[in-house]
Amino acid sequence: MVDWQVTDGLKYYRSPGLAPNPEVVHGFFTRRGGVSTGVYASLNVSLAVGDRPEAVTENQRRLKQALGLSALAGAVQVHGSRAAVITAADQVGGEDLPDVDILVTTVPGLGLLIRQADCQAVMLYDPVRRVVANVHCGWRGHVANILGEAVNLLRSQFGSRPQDLYAAVGPSLGPCCAEFKNFRQEFPQDLWDYQVRPTYFDLWRLSRDQLAAAGLSPARLDIAGLCTRCGAADFYSYRREKSSGRQGAVIALKA
Repeated sequence: MVDWQVTDGLKYYRSPGLAPNPEVVHGFFTRRGGVSTGVYASLNVSLAVGDRPEAVTENQRRLKQALGLSALAGAVQVHGSRAAVITAADQVGGEDLPDVDILVTTVPGLGLLIRQADCQAVMLYDPVRRVVANVHCGWRGHVANILGEAVNLLRSQFGSRPQDLYAAVGPSLGPCCAEFKNFRQEFPQDLWDYQVRPTYFDLWRLSRDQLAAAGLSPARLDIAGLCTRCGAADFYSYRREKSSGRQGAVIALKA
């Protein structure tokens, strides 16, 4: 059963793998409950798409309020594999970190924000070392194995053991809609096995396999199984609309 929550009019999905952990708060938000209008209606959290800055600021404030957080850290996401480790809330100063697709922190009350409209937001939590990460993973991230890179970073910088980690892959492009007509040029041949029918790929299974290959226990991997393109009522989708907003996915250590 999908664990939907509604707080102050904001609808969001909670991972059943992360939800039982009392020291972490998180939410994969939908597009519902914000103040943006037009093609950005209504909970758009990205300035990069052309929405009004005051609307985006208010929408992000609502995300913080819904999860009881003191601050949010976001990034200018570029489909790369660069990481930012945030050690203090004032390190971000309200500005997006440049050219980052992996956000990591040990600061309680600081939410890590990934923006997406078909790409995956993949949350990681280590209850032993008390560290959280949020990863922006599109198909280019899969090709670069950004999920393996994120696990390696937690291991090298925080001493995390992969078997201790929880992972949650949120709503994103499903195998029903993940068409890549130029996959022979875009994907290395070892990823062609994830083709479920001609030109369509199961990126959810690919994420699961890449996380398992990095050492995570299959019992601690959760895939939402919610397609952003099919879920027209709830999610922004670049594949469906081209011109659209971005929903937010946030994880934090509880203050």
